[in-house]
Amino acid sequence: MKEKMKIFKLNLVCFCLFLGSFSQLKAQSLVEDANLSQAATNGENVFTETIKIISASKKIFVVTNNNAQMGPGDFVSLALDNKLAARAVVAKNHQGQVGIKILKIYSMAQWGRLRRNMDVQIVRGDDSAFAVKKAAEVAAADGKDSKIKSEDDLYTGDVVIEDEIGVFDDNKNRHIKPDNVVSVGAGYKTAPQTETAGGGTARATEFGIAWAYQFSDNYFIEGIYGRANFQKYPANDVQTVSNHLIARLKYNIKGPLYTFFMPYAGWQSYTISSPAAGKSDTNTAEQNEAELKAIDDLKKSGPVFGVTILRRLVPGWFIKADLGTDILNIGFAIEF
Repeated sequence: MKEKMKIFKLNLVCFCLFLGSFSQLKAQSLVEDANLSQAATNGENVFTETIKIISASKKIFVVTNNNAQMGPGDFVSLALDNKLAARAVVAKNHQGQVGIKILKIYSMAQWGRLRRNMDVQIVRGDDSAFAVKKAAEVAAADGKDSKIKSEDDLYTGDVVIEDEIGVFDDNKNRHIKPDNVVSVGAGYKTAPQTETAGGGTARATEFGIAWAYQFSDNYFIEGIYGRANFQKYPANDVQTVSNHLIARLKYNIKGPLYTFFMPYAGWQSYTISSPAAGKSDTNTAEQNEAELKAIDDLKKSGPVFGVTILRRLVPGWFIKADLGTDILNIGFAIEF
């Protein structure tokens, strides 16, 4: 009986030791599985997509999402030939394409190669394993990426540091980066009054709108339309409308305190509408002829010279003044 009890106790101890070893092995297997899963998640996630649209400022890209691996809020990097070009964040996913905002540029050489309809490598998430970088650069990059705090931050310019990454535009020589400057302004238009209206000088406000296009670095071509309405010209009971067309070639010079000077040369032409001029039954023939002559004197055309002055108020907005042989006016302008 005692011998059987000894054998039973020995078997019980062996069984307990077996259960302990089995549970330890099982626990170790679970930890290894978790580590393998985490390693797979933290590994490189690289795939190829195509650039479809690049904004004028090159801050916003639209690329395909054929691999369906990018979603709003994801940090991604663009690379060419296994060399990182830029870091970006996904702002929107729509119909198989994503809009991304560029946060910083890794390589200006690689950045300059990016074009529409070009296939690029996309590195999703951490790109530190994609290319070897110094520890300081990694820390700095992580610090800048952390500036994205909410969805609203995707649409602000606070993340982009132009002093470090350079100008996004293709050409850095432009003092005004966008191609277009549209402006409105007002000035005075004067004309010598006839004796019928008592002599002196007639004056009307000429309102104008202008569109300048930068066709080359700092060279603009500008078209202007102005309109002035004389209530009592060339006689007290006559109304005259002046239509003013101007074409200018301008060169932009950067001045101090966010000021730009644009010397210009061009051509102007006036068309005058005054149906009642020279048709008064109470006037003499000489008076009617004087009125018609005054209208003809306004119908002039010829070369113009002058300078446009732009003073930046806030980003994208200017106060504008034209000082030239064609017009003297002041107004506001926007760039886009």
